[in-house]
Amino acid sequence: MPTTVSKPAHIKFRREADGGLVYDHENYGYEDASMYAVSDTVIDVLEFVDGERSRESVEAEFSPAVVETLLQRGVLSDGE
Repeated sequence: MPTTVSKPAHIKFRREADGGLVYDHENYGYEDASMYAVSDTVIDVLEFVDGERSRESVEAEFSPAVVETLLQRGVLSDGE
């Protein structure tokens, strides 16, 4: 299992009054960017990771299930 998680460079986010927005610009220039509404928890995780963090610390702060879900959805990526 990777020891770190990170926010991919193509993921942008912002906090809103009732949750937040995540922008996925992975194919920017070739396709329109994807934008979707997310819960405060997702924004909290992205702010907490702020680049790269140990997977253990993110799971301790939020939960292993949250981290795994965000990895599966591509909002976080595996580190080393």
